[in-house]
Amino acid sequence: MPGGEKEVTLKDIAELVGCSQATVSNAINGRGRMSAKVREEILARCAELHFVPNSAGRSLRLRRADAVGVIYAPSFAELFGNVFYARIMEGLAESFGEAGLDLILGNRTDADGLPTIVSQGKVDALVVLAGVFQQEDFAKLRRCRVPMCIVDGHVGSMQADSLTTDGYGGGLKVAEHFIERGHRRIMMVAYKTPLYNIEQRIAGFLSGLRAGGVQAEEKEVILRVSDDEDAASQVLARLDQDQPPTGIFAVNDTLADHLLNALAGKGIKTPDDVSMVGFDNDPLAARSSPPLTTVGVDKRVFGSLSAKLVLDRLSRPGGPPVHQVQPTNLIVRESVAVPL
Repeated sequence: MPGGEKEVTLKDIAELVGCSQATVSNAINGRGRMSAKVREEILARCAELHFVPNSAGRSLRLRRADAVGVIYAPSFAELFGNVFYARIMEGLAESFGEAGLDLILGNRTDADGLPTIVSQGKVDALVVLAGVFQQEDFAKLRRCRVPMCIVDGHVGSMQADSLTTDGYGGGLKVAEHFIERGHRRIMMVAYKTPLYNIEQRIAGFLSGLRAGGVQAEEKEVILRVSDDEDAASQVLARLDQDQPPTGIFAVNDTLADHLLNALAGKGIKTPDDVSMVGFDNDPLAARSSPPLTTVGVDKRVFGSLSAKLVLDRLSRPGGPPVHQVQPTNLIVRESVAVPL
């Protein structure tokens, strides 16, 4: 220290206040339970003595990086353009920030496909935003040596905590809503990619149809498509057949909005000619013409709950993986009508 002054330590602050070093640390980091008076006195003493915690030294002693990594496939450019994951990131950043942990975006991998932020020891845990992860992507993560949390996906064979939306329950609610409105010729449009969330939504939708007395075969009810343009082409072809569907469930709001526009371009009105339901409750769902009935989940809360899974795992490393399912709710707007 300049002038020969003795460096102030955590122990010095604790002795002055008359509390434990852990209490001082918690007060500085905004953690723990203590009276407002004690917290204020600790912070006042720190300011008075110009005490700055040596976070680098603490991390080295505890072998902790005080950071959590986040990865997304195929690129972060797509992540920041994805409203669903952007809102989840808000919840993650807020919760980890309150816990004193930084977020590091992992945009590089080593030769074996493991994120370099893990192989170089830069993070204490890894969050996988898994909406577009394929099985081969997950296979590369099996060597991950830090706790891992899969967000918006689930792989039962991996030693990783996970949090998903209730896609099954959401699909079920959509089928029930169509049937309650009098629809019997109903179809679902989903991407061919075998993602966990897509398959859960399909399973719930089929279950709801069958419970409501609609006994159509899966291959007749579920339309698998490559992309949005393929979806529009195939849906228009279906609507041109005898006994066309009166209701369409799109696997997400982006696809539903694309279909609304494609149908409108051909003079097909929603919901007068065909009803439409989406999934995710993205902002565009409320702006669609007509406003889109959809299935929603609080994405920011979803991110916060994901962060809590990570923090719980870091504080209690043992135990089997935890899989949590976040409830969904049907948001009724103007895109479903009683069929003529």
